[in-house]
Amino acid sequence: KPMGAGTSERTHEVNPGRGEDEDEEVEAFREHQSKAKRISFAEEAKTLVALGTHGVLSTVCSAVPSAEGFPHGSVVGFAASEGLPIFAFSTLATHTTDLEGDARCSLTIASDGFKGMADARVTLTGRARKVEEEGEIAQAKEAYRSIHPDAFWLDFGDFGMYTLSELVNVRLIGGFGRIGNIEPEEYAAAEADPVAKFSGPICKHMNEDHGEEIPKYVKFFTGLSVDSCRMLSVDHLGMNVEATRGERKVRVRLPFPEEANTRAAVREQVIAMSRASAAKL
Repeated sequence: KPMGAGTSERTHEVNPGRGEDEDEEVEAFREHQSKAKRISFAEEAKTLVALGTHGVLSTVCSAVPSAEGFPHGSVVGFAASEGLPIFAFSTLATHTTDLEGDARCSLTIASDGFKGMADARVTLTGRARKVEEEGEIAQAKEAYRSIHPDAFWLDFGDFGMYTLSELVNVRLIGGFGRIGNIEPEEYAAAEADPVAKFSGPICKHMNEDHGEEIPKYVKFFTGLSVDSCRMLSVDHLGMNVEATRGERKVRVRLPFPEEANTRAAVREQVIAMSRASAAKL
């Protein structure tokens, strides 16, 4: 079944199983996950781009005669400005030569800590252009340096600033069962999640200092008994958790009781979840 733009089916097929006697518990868990609040596809894609620093740029090869016309991948640094990547490319780079011949390209960005197919990634497809106007060049360099402060090469004569514009498609793979295409207009209108940039330190604190609490959240809010848990990420609507259940690893979505648009608000929601689970378990 084809997946619609930005509204792909969210088929969270999870098989946490342990035995047939727990089928009711597993079914309740699946029901919970199917309705759990998540940020939109466009918001998640915008967030991955906003937080990214490097990606794989795929160009139509013309720099290497034996590979002419084939896809050519290069790992490149970038910074995001209004959701569009900004690059600093040398004239010596093969991908620069490729783009001069054919501006069509795509940039694939993986989530921080990407380890495998269960982790999120996004691909922006469109056309790259060299930034030519003096004021725009200065802005592009400033944006790039904000992410790559040691990029001393920006002022070298053989480097130019580029941007990936004229998007034709955005494709998000947010993990198993969360896959879809996003229209460029929908992507442009979306905002990056306001608290995702704090996800790393929040998860580190929870996993190191309160790791024993997270399985209680899973049990209380989803009904699923698990052996241990690790918080993976947070956004303004909730947290993503990897739970261990016997020999299985299960991804779990736990929505916050209320939206949390600041780091302090996330803390309040986690405290509320701790109190609620402690009172019932």
